[in-house]
Amino acid sequence: MSKKNLIFVEKSTKQKMNKKPITTVANLILHKNTTLIAIVVLLILLIIEGFTGIPVHKSIVFFLSISVLMLILAFAVLKRMSGFSLKNTAFLLTHAGLFMVLLFGCLGSLQFQKLYVRTFHGVTENIAFDDDSSVYQLPFQITLKNFEAEFYDNHQPKSYKAEIMLKDGDTEKQVVLAVNHPVRFMGYDVYLSSYDRRNPNNPDFVLFITVYDPYVYAKYFGIIVLLMGLFLYICTLSFSKNRLVSLFIALFGLGFSYMVFSPYLFKVKNLVPALQSLWFVPHIAVYMFAYGALAVACLLSIYTICTRRGEKFFVPTELATYFSLKLGTCLMGIGLLFGALWAKIAWGNFWSFDLKETWAAIAWFAFLGVLHFKYAYKNRPKTLAILVIIAFLLLQMCWFGVNYLPEVLKSLHRY
Repeated sequence: MSKKNLIFVEKSTKQKMNKKPITTVANLILHKNTTLIAIVVLLILLIIEGFTGIPVHKSIVFFLSISVLMLILAFAVLKRMSGFSLKNTAFLLTHAGLFMVLLFGCLGSLQFQKLYVRTFHGVTENIAFDDDSSVYQLPFQITLKNFEAEFYDNHQPKSYKAEIMLKDGDTEKQVVLAVNHPVRFMGYDVYLSSYDRRNPNNPDFVLFITVYDPYVYAKYFGIIVLLMGLFLYICTLSFSKNRLVSLFIALFGLGFSYMVFSPYLFKVKNLVPALQSLWFVPHIAVYMFAYGALAVACLLSIYTICTRRGEKFFVPTELATYFSLKLGTCLMGIGLLFGALWAKIAWGNFWSFDLKETWAAIAWFAFLGVLHFKYAYKNRPKTLAILVIIAFLLLQMCWFGVNYLPEVLKSLHRY
């Protein structure tokens, strides 16, 4: 062998030796089973919290599971970006968006502060307390000027608003606060929460919420990116002959869900102030359509289990199941994010691990896990069908099963 060839072989060997550890770690992180294991572990932790009410999300195990999931998302995005093409746009947006939502959610929880301020008429107040009754002093003052409330015939609150003065030194701001309409002052968001229910027509005090969240705009950005990715996934679903029929089946499910849910949705009367939001119809409607698509996927999965492979109903069941599954999961993710945006303007934080929120996360991650299983193991239709049915059962817990759990009494979603 010539000297030049020996030098070339030595350089190639050194390069391989240098790249091997990094490549090995990346391959391990991006291995199909790593993602599935990370999702399963996260689901187990969330299900424990969902059934018991134990705040598992505050544990180190939960933090580690989220960290592993973020690591997988980061490596997946970097890998796709290295060979970027337009067809990868939806993938990049969804994975990068979810990464940012989880990252800024974790970082924000370290500095997030939600406090309650009880203010009496004409009294200036800057003392607040948290959920544990610890006392804090706000960097600004709140003065209650006026309070008005309207009620339905059954004496339930229809609307209420408070005129307040916010003051920090020489800086003053007089505003009218209403539910779902917070105001920002000196880096804090101020919300109208409740009032003295013992004397609703002329309450002795009004309860306000102040929220400090330095990562609020970063969270908004992550949510927007994730929403763009989910919408793009829906818009780029293939329209070949078989998939067009699959789309028809999915839309049939959406129409069915609309017929089932719409009588309840449009007959709702006497909405409490928290439900009087522009997000009410989009949040409920998108979830309603998602349920329909996923119901179709579940029915097709039952058919798959009960028949031999290769048999057709009207279209190839595997293809139709996957189509409905992907459409429903994207719609559910959009509904989940709409709910988070609504929660921010209503209660002050995007996510509070409320019982309903926890089960919504369980259902969505369950279907994400099913989609990743389909991607990792393409030729296991019956196993996939079983997983779809399990995920759909978890979705039923989110829909009405939570109403039978003891922790529902503490839920913000109990109206």
